[in-house]
Amino acid sequence: MIVYGTRTPHVATERVNNLVCENCENQNTLRVSVFRTHAHVFWIPLFPIYKKVFSECDHCKQVLKEKEMPERLKRKAVAFKKDAKGPIWQFAGLLLIAVLVIAVSVSK
Repeated sequence: MIVYGTRTPHVATERVNNLVCENCENQNTLRVSVFRTHAHVFWIPLFPIYKKVFSECDHCKQVLKEKEMPERLKRKAVAFKKDAKGPIWQFAGLLLIAVLVIAVSVSK
């Protein structure tokens, strides 16, 4: 029985200044968060697959996906997503496989 799948941990959050929430019209209440999905086997992360970005208003709690964001917010969110680096532990499975391959090849 092989247990495999994906997980999506939080990578980073940044407050966006000088923008107004389109829902409640409050200024400086928007936050942008990045999440990075990785594949795993037996809950050991192998490699990252993709990143997602969401915005949330602190006042009205409206959450928007990247395609739903207004253009100015989307530009800032995409730039933040591009700069947000995920944790190195998301490559732990590949490192473990590399160590096992090297150990097997050395032992022959």
